[in-house]
Amino acid sequence: MTEQLPLRRIDLPNSLQLVCHDDTRRYFGDYHLVRLLLTLPIPLESRFFEDEAACLVARTLLPDPLLYSRSAERMGVPSAQVEGVRVLLMDDLLCHAGSYLGSMEFPRRFIQVELARLRTGKRRTIDFPVFRGA
Repeated sequence: MTEQLPLRRIDLPNSLQLVCHDDTRRYFGDYHLVRLLLTLPIPLESRFFEDEAACLVARTLLPDPLLYSRSAERMGVPSAQVEGVRVLLMDDLLCHAGSYLGSMEFPRRFIQVELARLRTGKRRTIDFPVFRGA
């Protein structure tokens, strides 16, 4: 699989950058699966931890940067509507999750959740959980 250029980069208020890649494909006749792959790299920086020791522990256990990822998709889209649906999916995601992903607390909470998953042995089973737009 070749590396695609990002479709869009969105600077969030918490100084992180949401990256959107287009993974749209034709699946039958004139119908497409419009799919956006969204990633939010979260660097393991000391500002997200109570102290430097906690940061060092996290760096030994987690990848740096830690990736938050989601997909947004819609099936059965005719060719003439692909671009409009792509914009609608992105706008819907930003409307519903933008304030959450952009909050100052999100990076710290996400890192803590990933550390807790390591301690309990619960691993993510799906790389890109589906966020279904309107």
